[in-house]
Amino acid sequence: MTEFLLCTIYAPLASWGEIAVGEVRGSWDRPSRSAVLGLVAAALGIDRTDQEAHDALDRGYGVAVRLDVEGTTLSDYHTAQSVASAAYRGRIPRTRRELLASGELQTILSRRAYRQDASATIALWARADARWSLDELASALRTPVFVPYAGRRANPLGLPLHPVVVAAATLADALATRPPVPDALAGHMQRLRWLPAGDREVAHDPCVDGVTSGLLPVRREIRRDAGAHRQRWQFTNRTVEIGLVPGPQSETAT
Repeated sequence: MTEFLLCTIYAPLASWGEIAVGEVRGSWDRPSRSAVLGLVAAALGIDRTDQEAHDALDRGYGVAVRLDVEGTTLSDYHTAQSVASAAYRGRIPRTRRELLASGELQTILSRRAYRQDASATIALWARADARWSLDELASALRTPVFVPYAGRRANPLGLPLHPVVVAAATLADALATRPPVPDALAGHMQRLRWLPAGDREVAHDPCVDGVTSGLLPVRREIRRDAGAHRQRWQFTNRTVEIGLVPGPQSETAT
């Protein structure tokens, strides 16, 4: 048996990042690994400058995301004033006011994508060198030090994360214990467009070191959302396994 930490991420607006090119800022349809671990880091009170603690999170836990509600796409045309980095090279402005006073202003234009009314179930499991127990992570998610949000600070969560720790033989079994919306939250989300149970994909880290997926394999993807340097906002590629929770008539994967 393996212990898994389960929680639900729902937000009226969310943005889960993609590779940013020029003025376009896209969003994946589900929370990325870096977003999930960033949310956990915020709950624990880990500052963005504490690279060692972020590295410990990245090494210490596997992450799986079951997409329950795809939501719809919203595009926002965004403008902001800033200053060319050459104007303050060698020092970091302490406030936005100091930044804007450090050189000639320029206008930045961008198109940003959001997901509206999307919901996902998150599963985490501890690896051999995990620094915090799953119970400690669950406690932090119930009473976070920093306010958690769905990808961007302007995107507050719509409901509590409702974390629980369960023991199960496989990742699929653990996810099967978690309805798309926990009973305590069901009354708030009756109008969402839920994916059929058989179509809810699970994007997860490879299951190793005694952890069994139990999922029906569908495909593999390469995602650039593995932690590299949080303060510089740099990420690296990782392999993502995509699977389905088997139904009662399906054969489980090994």
